[in-house]
Amino acid sequence: MKLHRLAWVAGVVGLPLSHYWLVAQVEPFYSPIYCFLWWSYIFAVDFAVYGLRGNSLLRDQPREFLFLTIWSVPVWLLFEMANLRLHNWYYVMAPSAASWAMVFLVLSFGTVLPGIFETMSLVLALMEKFVPGGKITGRAFAVSRWNVGLQLALGVVMLALMLVFPSVCFCLAWGFAFFLTDPICYWVWRKEKNHVGRSLLGQLAAGDNTRLVALLVAGFICGGLWEAWNLGARTKWIYSVPFFDELKLGEMPVLGFGGFPPFALECYALVNFLSLFRDGRNWELSASENRARRGMPAWGVAVCAVMLPLFVMGAGVAIGIGRTVTSWATPLDRVFSQDLGPQGIKALQERHASQGNQFLKLKDRPPEIDPAVFARMRRVAAMGELKGMGLWNALALEQLGINDAQDLSRQNPQELLLHLRGLRRTVRLEQVKVWIREAERKAKALKT
Repeated sequence: MKLHRLAWVAGVVGLPLSHYWLVAQVEPFYSPIYCFLWWSYIFAVDFAVYGLRGNSLLRDQPREFLFLTIWSVPVWLLFEMANLRLHNWYYVMAPSAASWAMVFLVLSFGTVLPGIFETMSLVLALMEKFVPGGKITGRAFAVSRWNVGLQLALGVVMLALMLVFPSVCFCLAWGFAFFLTDPICYWVWRKEKNHVGRSLLGQLAAGDNTRLVALLVAGFICGGLWEAWNLGARTKWIYSVPFFDELKLGEMPVLGFGGFPPFALECYALVNFLSLFRDGRNWELSASENRARRGMPAWGVAVCAVMLPLFVMGAGVAIGIGRTVTSWATPLDRVFSQDLGPQGIKALQERHASQGNQFLKLKDRPPEIDPAVFARMRRVAAMGELKGMGLWNALALEQLGINDAQDLSRQNPQELLLHLRGLRRTVRLEQVKVWIREAERKAKALKT
């Protein structure tokens, strides 16, 4: 069986199965559920596109699919690097082993571009089937040298404002990259008759709004899926957006959903910008059109082969050190190794209960573990799983006499932050507020 057919089967079977693993919290699939859900979705959507169009990215252009997957990581890491300044979101319960953390980063961030563009392809296929003429046309957008320069300047100003005034201009992260790159792509390919796979500005200049609409819809769909699947996940992200931190739909501030459509435009423009270095090869061109182009020069391939992994690793380390990752899925047997002893550690491992969420499912205490130690581990594990707090933060709270959700719900965020920093915990006020809100919710649920 060909690889694309195996991928389709994996997608069609894996999508409902991944939802079961998510809802039932079945390990070892639950913690890295993001990867299972998104790769299943991407493969299933590719199959749907093939059914509607008779061709698909994975079947007809596997090299372009691989290109999007590989470059998806550094493209998203650009926004992660911006977030080191913005502090708009952070990750919890990341894999504690460095090697697994890097694998999870690559597999997770590698879904961004394929997810958006496969969804865009599905929207386009539905348009071709149900929209008269298969296109959405409109008045041609007048483009001039002055106009291109103005858009470039706007991109520069947006980037500068975002970095200089992050607490006020954080929303400019979702748009600056489009204005920085799409006008350049237009100017390079302005003499081309067909701007599909070249620039969105060129398509608008031709009166073709099809991909603009498809991208905006795809961004909104992907954003909805990101947030829906993130809500019940263990390894996840949490938002800490100024002004809107308490007005949320799931984990996302309500107004934040407006950022997903322009983010899709940014991804489209960035990929088109990368095509400039590939002699114009692009995932939207046909296989024969791409074969007619020589692609990236040999020196460019060599540079990417060396620099791309270094950039990914460097950015990954920066994300961890920069506190974008605020808690790690540290195993209980590592944290309580001295209390457990060799027999207790072995007992946990044999029962696949080394992680906090697995340990809390144990109905009976293993005889190899002391009752007092077992009771303490349950308290700490329950706190550690509270909104991705993590074991080390839970142990710090234990030092402060905070042992359960009721204790935590009575705390003042500012005062608790000072106490935690006194214990040398590198936490932010936003995290502490999230913990206390979740503790309040759990405390209310216990009373009812």
